[in-house]
Amino acid sequence: MCPADPTRKAFILHPTHTRYGRALSRLTPALALIALVAFATTATAKPPTSAGTATSFEPVALPLNGLVAEVPRPSVAPRAAAALDEDAALADPGTAPTATRAPRKQPAVKAGVFVKPAPKPKVYSAAGTGHVLKGRASWYCNNDGSRAQISSCHYQYPDTGAYNAYAAAGPKLRAALGPNWRGKVVLVDRLRVKLVDWCQCYGGQSGVEKLIDLYYDVYARAGSSVTIRW
Repeated sequence: MCPADPTRKAFILHPTHTRYGRALSRLTPALALIALVAFATTATAKPPTSAGTATSFEPVALPLNGLVAEVPRPSVAPRAAAALDEDAALADPGTAPTATRAPRKQPAVKAGVFVKPAPKPKVYSAAGTGHVLKGRASWYCNNDGSRAQISSCHYQYPDTGAYNAYAAAGPKLRAALGPNWRGKVVLVDRLRVKLVDWCQCYGGQSGVEKLIDLYYDVYARAGSSVTIRW
């Protein structure tokens, strides 16, 4: 007696246990939905109808009676014919000038000369000053030829037409004041004067060396013989 063949087992591959089967199982609902929509569209679609052709166009008249409300218009009161025809007279208080070639009369021009009063410098007290120098003075810086000869000024301190109290210090005054003399304010006959320049102040025709060279505004008040205090 022949031995029986061993029983063979068949292995069935389930699609859900493989990578391809899992992907297919996920896409199945989506494919079914797409097929259902395509079937419904095909079943309900109708072939397009051809557009009809118009043989003629005729105007259509619509009755407007009762559709548009009539708005009552106010009546204009009639005016008198005389009021419309009569022109109103314009009253002109002046008269138009007559055209002429003659020159027009002009009002007389009053010419006058205004003299600006010269400012008066303030006179200060000499109290509290401990140094005194007495001597001669000269002048420079004048732009008004009616009062004296024209003379140039320091480039930073021009003759402005007002009271200009500046001066140039001579050799003796500079030696007495020391090296910081420039910009110092001194009293010249009790008039405050700022030293902004220096001069040799030689004796000239008088042969006397000057202590200070004053701006003309100060010289006109102090004169040629001065007392300097500081």
